[in-house]
Amino acid sequence: MNAILREVVKGREVAQVAASQVAPVGTFTVRRALPLRDRHSVGPWVFLDHFGPFRVKPGEDGVGAHPHAGIETVTYLMSGRMQHRDSAGHLGVVGKGGAQWMTSGRGIVHAERPLAENDDELTMHGIQLWTSLPRAKKLMPPRYQRIAAESIPAVAIAGGTVRVIGGDFAGTAGPAETQMPLFLWHVSLEPGAAFEAAIPSSFEAAAYVIEGEADLGDTGEESAVTGRIAIFDGSEERIRIANASASAKLEVLLLGGAPAEGPLVFHGPFVMNSVEQVRAAEIAYHTGRMGQLSET
Repeated sequence: MNAILREVVKGREVAQVAASQVAPVGTFTVRRALPLRDRHSVGPWVFLDHFGPFRVKPGEDGVGAHPHAGIETVTYLMSGRMQHRDSAGHLGVVGKGGAQWMTSGRGIVHAERPLAENDDELTMHGIQLWTSLPRAKKLMPPRYQRIAAESIPAVAIAGGTVRVIGGDFAGTAGPAETQMPLFLWHVSLEPGAAFEAAIPSSFEAAAYVIEGEADLGDTGEESAVTGRIAIFDGSEERIRIANASASAKLEVLLLGGAPAEGPLVFHGPFVMNSVEQVRAAEIAYHTGRMGQLSET
């Protein structure tokens, strides 16, 4: 009987654990966990940069005006305060626990910079991700969502919390309006605590360790530490992570969703479905059709 029950609730195992790589972005460096050499996407997610924690220099640090097309960019803050500006006229500022969610669609120019109001906000720590838009929406009009920290629900679980930024967790929906079926959850676990969640069998899934050490998968035989991403495999409708530490908290970003609609053609800030689309985006940017954005 126990063997039968175990088979019914079997969860996904981990196919791969990979270390992030250091990369320069703007005036600072990041840990880049996606794309991997042999894995370009997890669900619609095609990019993950982990920045900080570091102390910012007001008026100096940030990422200047640059274009995007064919994707959504998501910047989620664990600490600090950040301003978003773009060539479609959107302006937004979020602080600790908030997110900037921009849909580039056919093309947009944006910039992000720290905008601290107090000493605590001078410490910047966060994650930027990209999703690839579906084929039918690659050329949609740009848009922007400012997601304030207080609008992101925090679901209490045994030994921790789950902040639901996008998608649905245990009947609680995140505030992000998404273009693809996906999920984005920030899971915090106390020492020794474990977390389980149901996901559709068609979804791909991964866990990025922001801080701590995680035991992963149904057997808990795989582990990952800060700066590593674990890719789950299979179609089982359950994923599990546990805090491997007896004394420190675990912070994990869980992400996934319906597979990205390929083929995916990466070219700098553009992720399109063909070389022709990439060339068209480059021409649109260089001829000003994505709009203009001053550096100030």
